[in-house]
Amino acid sequence: MIATDLVILGGGITGLGIARLASRNGWSVTLVERGDLASGASSASSHMLHGGLRYLEHGHLRLVREALGERAAIARMAPALTTPVRFLVPLTRGSRLPAWKLRAGLALYDLLAGKRELAPHSMARAAEAAAMEPALARDGLLGAGLYSDGVMDDARLAVAVARDAAAHGARILTYTRLVSAKPSSAEPGTHDVVLRENDTRAETHLRAKLFVNATGAWSDATRLDMLRMLRPGASDPKPQLGPSRGVHLVYPALTRSHGLLITAASDGRVFFVVPFAGRSLVGTTEVETLSPPEPAQCVATIEEVRYLAREVARVLPGAAAARPLAVMSGVRPLLRADGGAGDASREHRVTDDGPLLTIAGGKWTTFRIMAREVLHAAAPKLGRDLRALDDPALPLPVPLHASADAVAVSAHAVEQEFARHLDDVLRRRSSLWLADDRGMSAAPAVASAMARRLGWTPAQERDESAAWEHHVHEQAALLDRALERQGA
Repeated sequence: MIATDLVILGGGITGLGIARLASRNGWSVTLVERGDLASGASSASSHMLHGGLRYLEHGHLRLVREALGERAAIARMAPALTTPVRFLVPLTRGSRLPAWKLRAGLALYDLLAGKRELAPHSMARAAEAAAMEPALARDGLLGAGLYSDGVMDDARLAVAVARDAAAHGARILTYTRLVSAKPSSAEPGTHDVVLRENDTRAETHLRAKLFVNATGAWSDATRLDMLRMLRPGASDPKPQLGPSRGVHLVYPALTRSHGLLITAASDGRVFFVVPFAGRSLVGTTEVETLSPPEPAQCVATIEEVRYLAREVARVLPGAAAARPLAVMSGVRPLLRADGGAGDASREHRVTDDGPLLTIAGGKWTTFRIMAREVLHAAAPKLGRDLRALDDPALPLPVPLHASADAVAVSAHAVEQEFARHLDDVLRRRSSLWLADDRGMSAAPAVASAMARRLGWTPAQERDESAAWEHHVHEQAALLDRALERQGA
């Protein structure tokens, strides 16, 4: 029986951030993830390390200020996985925001950021904006606002956080499920836990003091299941999430180097064109889902693909002739709002149910703030004093250099980064998924290298390659169906 202070459920950036901070402060931690690390919304973000300029309109000044502080800290922690990017906000005839209001918003964004070492905002005339980004539509272009923000490799950054947690003693268990938890008769105040590995069915037995539910869009369901185990007979908790699906399209590079913040003509929503790894990420949508989301609600629809393709082509006419390479889809764990997903706050909430703490909501960029709040809620339950909480913005483990070959990437991913399946490496430990062929040519070498280290049979190796091929073809078919009527 392994004794542990915390069992953290969920291996997205929120759970990993909690594991990192707890282990750095000497707590014993076991993190349990049913799939791969960052395999949900944490690897399907807009890849922006940002304060959230658009949240200023809703008066969320504290959220923006905190996130901007974290933007600077995370950039220092992972310079190889983050980069500053200059964003343009085109001003056109009939724009929702007049120039004076945009200028005021950008000035406030700079003020909230403080001295964060990024270039301050500026304004450009139409000719200047067109010179900076010739791909912009000229019709009705009046000028642009410019501001600075960060872009990150979200999945690989999450894996770096996991590596930091493990280096400080956290036990990271992927492809594993919690199958039972009950109050321990042997040691009052603790709980006997059984974990089961998905593939081998091997079981791990723990004795845990406290549980943290960081399962994102599934946290309502996890909370219900856990409390039924931990407090049998008690009334069921009320749901607190209003999740939403966000979809991004991955294009060949559509701009020279800038990001774009754009307002959609059809519905007035804000979306982005984000330069990343030589590509352009276009998104996002906001479609409400159930809590927990059904499997079909986790994937992009034809309508969402068409919406994004149509809106980006309006601002960047060249996008109409460019074919997207891939689709990303993730379900955000937004707190329930009366007005629906579009009005939902990006604030977070820690809910205390005795032996279970649930963290819901929040932004990728503020994962360290969420971790601190969870530990402050957990400390009294564990008899810990956190007045001197240690949360330094020290460098995270350095990723393998981008020039490494597929075999080296595979070896490092298995031995250092918790990878267990082919798509873990192609999609979340490298940029191979962004290649023109979506990593298909590299897949055999990656699968072969993984097979040697993980002991796969020839049949398992073939199955892994076939699963990735199916994924790539499925996305290509979705893009074909969505864009055929638009002449794309």
